[in-house]
Amino acid sequence: MKILSTAILSLLFAGSVFAGCPSKTIKGKVVGFDEESKTLTVALGKKEKKFQVGSKTKMEGFDCPTKLEAGSRVSISGCNCSNKVATKVAVAKGKEKTS
Repeated sequence: MKILSTAILSLLFAGSVFAGCPSKTIKGKVVGFDEESKTLTVALGKKEKKFQVGSKTKMEGFDCPTKLEAGSRVSISGCNCSNKVATKVAVAKGKEKTS
């Protein structure tokens, strides 16, 4: 009984630790990149979100975040909720709509 209750409490605690963390890839348009703070600002619809680009962040489709143009579509994976450091930033593939 003691083992069963410990297991259940552990699962409940583990669920609360990861609450609110994005489990899937975030896709949006680049608003800008601040070189001093190494912060990438991405527009997600009408909202903007900021992500840190660290030394271990993998970059696919570009060499340096300073080369990303405003309006470029990117996908961000594995954002750590505590410090908002992205593990992977990639240029999104596909055709953009022109009006």
